[in-house]
Amino acid sequence: MVSSYLKAHPSYQYARDVVEGKLTAGKYVKKACCKFISDVHNPDCEFFIDEDELKKIDGLTKLINMATGLKAGTPTHDALAPFQWFFLVNALCWKYKQNPIKRRYEKSVLLIGRKSGKSFLVALIFILLLLIEPEYSEFYSVAPDKELSSIVKKEVEQTITASHPSIQKQFQITRSEVRCLLTKSKFIPLANSENRMDGKHSLIAVA
Repeated sequence: MVSSYLKAHPSYQYARDVVEGKLTAGKYVKKACCKFISDVHNPDCEFFIDEDELKKIDGLTKLINMATGLKAGTPTHDALAPFQWFFLVNALCWKYKQNPIKRRYEKSVLLIGRKSGKSFLVALIFILLLLIEPEYSEFYSVAPDKELSSIVKKEVEQTITASHPSIQKQFQITRSEVRCLLTKSKFIPLANSENRMDGKHSLIAVA
């Protein structure tokens, strides 16, 4: 049985509205939404939405603020578009019933136009992971050159700086990386032209 909490969540409502034709979406998005709704309602599905994780993310996004744009200063919880919530929940909250520490999806792909909030969404995901993943986790963003790779780090820095003091105090920002003091985890931007992933024990890497 699907909880009232999940049914009221923007991610579920987005999927439902796409499936019911209330929102226009491409065929692959429609397929993803249909599968989401089907699996959520299927008691025999081998995966489940980890509502404890989702509630944790909901709570953190109420303290993590938008740094720029028309919604600057607004909690990301309220500023995220429904499709962004859908992507976030799919990437982070689906787990194996037989192994709840393992996420369902090892790869998540987001294809949207320029200036549509990709860098911000990736930055938000990194901030959340720095706070909720096991201690000493390592996260990397990879781009063709250092300048492009630093865009995500800049978004991470700006978002942390704009957020509630209880979030700000959990991080240490240096020229080369962002460290979470709470979990001792770190985020580092890399450039394909300068860096290799050899020897790096990454938990999450974004390219």
